[in-house]
Amino acid sequence: MKDLNEAFVHLNVGLPDDVERLKAAGYYKEAMARIDEYLAEDWTETQNSPRSQGLEMPEYEQPANPVPHGVDALRDALLVQKEIMCRLPQEYCWNEAQAVARMQGLVRDFTVEEFRQLVHDGRVDWRFVEGEKHYLDRFAETLIATHADLAARQLDPPAPATLARERRRRIHDQMEREGQASARITLKTSVGMSDEAFAAALAKAKAEGRESVHVRAWLPIPAECLAQSEIELQSFTEQPGRIADANAPQRTVCWEADLTENRRFGVQYRYKTTAVYADPLDFVPAPEQPTFDTEEQAPHIVFTPYLRALASQLTEGITDPAEKAKRIYDYVTLNVRYHYQPAYFVQDCLPDRCARDRRGDCGIMALTFITLCRLVGIPARWQSGLSVSPTGVGCHDWAMFYIAPKGWMYADCSFGASMARQGEEELRRHYFGSLDTGRMVANRAFEAPFDPPMYGFRSDPYDNQSGECEVDGVGLYGDALDTRKELVDFEDL
Repeated sequence: MKDLNEAFVHLNVGLPDDVERLKAAGYYKEAMARIDEYLAEDWTETQNSPRSQGLEMPEYEQPANPVPHGVDALRDALLVQKEIMCRLPQEYCWNEAQAVARMQGLVRDFTVEEFRQLVHDGRVDWRFVEGEKHYLDRFAETLIATHADLAARQLDPPAPATLARERRRRIHDQMEREGQASARITLKTSVGMSDEAFAAALAKAKAEGRESVHVRAWLPIPAECLAQSEIELQSFTEQPGRIADANAPQRTVCWEADLTENRRFGVQYRYKTTAVYADPLDFVPAPEQPTFDTEEQAPHIVFTPYLRALASQLTEGITDPAEKAKRIYDYVTLNVRYHYQPAYFVQDCLPDRCARDRRGDCGIMALTFITLCRLVGIPARWQSGLSVSPTGVGCHDWAMFYIAPKGWMYADCSFGASMARQGEEELRRHYFGSLDTGRMVANRAFEAPFDPPMYGFRSDPYDNQSGECEVDGVGLYGDALDTRKELVDFEDL
């Protein structure tokens, strides 16, 4: 069975002109119907033959078309783009009236005029959906997180984040003084399908003469890496079918079951995390640097003309690889505004878009840093999982880069950008080279398959922070997929 997620490597192939125009205008239903027509087209009847011109020439023997089923790369792109357009309306779900009403429920004295100005200023992400402007699902969270005036006018403001900043300063001071800091963390995570999605799947199964639905579920678990040790998988809701190797590029635990009633799949684990302090500018780089992890990786880590120009400008006249990496880190952390994103599934060439629009979330900032580093010959790669503190847990992505003789170091551009907004220059600088103790690393590669593979489209085909679920061969996403994370214990060592 083909893993549909492998088709994403051809995402950048592009679309036929008519489909591209329909997609740009947000006429997704018509665009998807046109894609179906393209996929059903019979290429054995070539476009250039007497019969295609309406001429009957029985004596003419048509040569065999070298691509009788069409071009594979384009077919993959069409399959992916169709699924993207199926999901886009869920990502951009608010019309203007609904968006304004949402902001008025969160922010005191918010007006329509204020909203339109924010849209004009590029602070609100939008797309056409069936010809009408629709706004990103989490646009309000972005505005409040990045706009001080709006944050100050919240009707229900959160507690100040002073404790988190104080903790980061304390960990930084300890790492600088002692060389490292450690913690032992226990987490509980689970994945399943919503009751509504299960009811619909079971009804479909029964209509097909089956009494159950076949479910496969994956959850990320800690992987062996430089920062993690003493990994214990303490308990499962039920015995899993497969636990991926400890060094898997995207490590998971997987269950498979036939269900007549909805249920969740979960795991509790404990691990030790160690953050080592590193300053990329405090050593002399070797004259010869390695060339691994410097290649392109479609569809996102690609060397576009704009990124080539940007990388050249940032590093002009610089020969020291650490200084080059620092220039790239400074560019991202000082210029890219944090912005909640639609699912990566529905986006193309994330670093190029980030560099142009100067906005992104943690993963997009990391990919931009990685791509620019690779462009100038600095090995760089992905790492992701969870960000954990004594008060909570959430998804997070960051980057690694390599400079001999030091080896692998870290760049957390999202945390760096956050520190820049708060005027914490020492902490911004900390996240160029070092991390903190609040991490769970599950993934050390971007766009890697699961073990065992998931065949239906994943909710996120590139990364895995929360878990995935496949029902009768169809991947779940959005409200149909229910993932949960719980901090059980956080012990500083």
